[in-house]
Amino acid sequence: MVLAQRAGVDRPVFHVISVSQDSAGIFLMQTRWPDGQAIYEAIAREVDAFPKDHYTTCVALLPEVVDQIIRAAREEQPVASVLAEERL
Repeated sequence: MVLAQRAGVDRPVFHVISVSQDSAGIFLMQTRWPDGQAIYEAIAREVDAFPKDHYTTCVALLPEVVDQIIRAAREEQPVASVLAEERL
């Protein structure tokens, strides 16, 4: 929600659900059109591993990508920058 609000979507609406029975499974993120495109673009700017196809309302995510989204929302700087700093 924070990432989308930073991008100018006042009241972002989206859902993330697990479609697996274990914690290492797949998650689905679903949005509504037309805000979905802006939400996905905002997340993709901050999370390198996020899918770059913004013309959908549903994307499948691996747990690592969900973790990166959470970290990006908690951080002041983009996850890509945080990950680059961790490698140094």
